[in-house]
Amino acid sequence: MIGLLAPAVTTTAGHAAPRPALTRNAESVAPSRAAAPHEAPAPRARNGVPGAAGIIALRPDGKVFATASRGVVRQWNTVTGRRTGPQLAGRIQGVHSIEFSPNGKLLAVGADRGVSLWNSATGQRSGRPLTGHVGPVRSVAFGPAGRLVATAGDDGTARLWETRTGRLVHTMTGRAGAVSKVVFSPDGRILATAGSDNTVRLWRTGTGRPIGEPLAAGSGAVYAVSFSPDGRLLATSDGGDVVRLWNPATGEPAGEPLAGNSGPVYALTFSPDGRLLATSSGGDKTVRLWDTATRRPIGAPLTGHAGPVRAMRFSANGKLLATGSDDGTVRLWSAATGSPVGLPLTGHRGQVWALRISPDSKRLLTAGADNRVRLWRLPTGNAG
Repeated sequence: MIGLLAPAVTTTAGHAAPRPALTRNAESVAPSRAAAPHEAPAPRARNGVPGAAGIIALRPDGKVFATASRGVVRQWNTVTGRRTGPQLAGRIQGVHSIEFSPNGKLLAVGADRGVSLWNSATGQRSGRPLTGHVGPVRSVAFGPAGRLVATAGDDGTARLWETRTGRLVHTMTGRAGAVSKVVFSPDGRILATAGSDNTVRLWRTGTGRPIGEPLAAGSGAVYAVSFSPDGRLLATSDGGDVVRLWNPATGEPAGEPLAGNSGPVYALTFSPDGRLLATSSGGDKTVRLWDTATRRPIGAPLTGHAGPVRAMRFSANGKLLATGSDDGTVRLWSAATGSPVGLPLTGHRGQVWALRISPDSKRLLTAGADNRVRLWRLPTGNAG
């Protein structure tokens, strides 16, 4: 089941506010209650696609997204909200991460029993299982060329595999605990890994060797790791109230930390042009925008959420910032002014943990603790 959104309505403030138009279930298609001009959009609670909390993947062309629920990985049409293509054959126990390859032909699945690659067109396994990890695989990521896939495991290792053959290329070790996240640099030459030892490590994908010493994240667990679009900066956040910027080529700090956040910084994201960095503050439940050139905050913090923000994304055209919070709402903001765009998007029951925006900046996917994935149509005036 999935709730679809109609063309935006306009509030008296002049902002476009997405609203639900259809409720789709197995028996019928019927109009849902439309949002009034002064009413926050509120899809019915039963709307949405089944999906494990926060586990979604958007195909790079934006036309299809994948979800995992009770061991079943399914694919959905981003425009119609209907099932498309085959579900992956068989059940996969304990799915933690799914990701499309850059050309959309493969799906990587990290789960309790390791990692596997699947043909998204046929739903069949592609090659043999990628064996080597002992225990769950928490994160998977394809390199930008699609030739390599990286995996992060509870066994304290990160591994690089060749997608065509399934051959293990490199094993990166040296952690005292589990590896929770793997992120490629935009050019694919560097891999960043984060783990339970409260550090971030940088590795050369060509050799599997580390770059410099581990990056001390600061206070407690690492919450977010992100490369700038040009690959010249790496931003990290943790249980403290600062965001650290690093030179990925050397592993050295790139200037002073960004201070001024309140409490843990659970999420951060660069704008598509790299000029802005958005960070969330768990203490005061706000979002801050930073100028990456001057390292200074832009304007006042973005306020409105009643809980910490766990997920953030800029639209591909750079005009919108979407934020998802523990308060169960998603909010849209103008990246240029920091002003709210429309009314809060409501419907999730519990925390919103993941967001994806289509490359045409017209569709928003949200996933949360209620194990539902919702599809929203973004305001047309802000589409690129």
